[in-house]
Amino acid sequence: MKPDISLEWDSGPAAEHRSAAEIYASVGLAVPSATHAGVDDADDRIGTVSARHEGRLLGWVSLYRQSDAGLRAQGERAGRLARRLVRGAYDGDAPTTAEEREAVRMMYRRAAEQARAAGAHVLRWTGTDTGPEGEAAHELAAKATGEIARIWTIDPADWLLPGGLPAVRVRSLPTPHVGVIGEGAEIIATLASGEAYINAAEAIVAPGVEADMLAAVLAELVRLLRREYPDVYELAVFEFDGDIGGTVRQALPLAGLRIEHRLLDYELRLA
Repeated sequence: MKPDISLEWDSGPAAEHRSAAEIYASVGLAVPSATHAGVDDADDRIGTVSARHEGRLLGWVSLYRQSDAGLRAQGERAGRLARRLVRGAYDGDAPTTAEEREAVRMMYRRAAEQARAAGAHVLRWTGTDTGPEGEAAHELAAKATGEIARIWTIDPADWLLPGGLPAVRVRSLPTPHVGVIGEGAEIIATLASGEAYINAAEAIVAPGVEADMLAAVLAELVRLLRREYPDVYELAVFEFDGDIGGTVRQALPLAGLRIEHRLLDYELRLA
């Protein structure tokens, strides 16, 4: 049975900030200004769809004007934001509940209706192919127009060292950093609640390092996690297409990681 979810459309300029403020307050944090809450561009926002279950906020999707008679939808799931605020780090692969998935699909359906009513020719948004934003795209027959990034994962406890990697010499980074350095590469992971996260654009520095060598250094990081942080059950690497000229993308499968999600741009034609 589907959860009893209600939707509300608010065209007021402060709608998104009120929703964000509600989540900040729910985890005991002071409510920041709109800018510090990640809510800005109010002049371009035409409205916000929010979803609730028995009064509890589940999330919201705001619509923003674009220059080509199109609108961009940008959403947030309340539970994910709350976890991120408490942990101060990557949310990882926390399971998405059936309620969250249904709420997101409903919000994007309503967002499409509002965009069409506003005279927009196209609605665009971004999300993972395996997440509810991707499910909404499939349901609405939106097309994927480009890939932004890939999320690669591995469980360090189950990971096996791939064959054929070169021998490398690395050392662990000093506390408080969790990472390794050597062979011209440095990799730093962020740990939170049993997960290790690497934003490849920021936390992998390897100028001129070949993919197989980088893979071997990354393998040493996995060994470090397994040896010194046995509670880590997942290493996730957020990798952009252009990170270090594509070397990271080549190195990750060599190190034994697999693609878990793809972050895609979606486009729904409205007219």
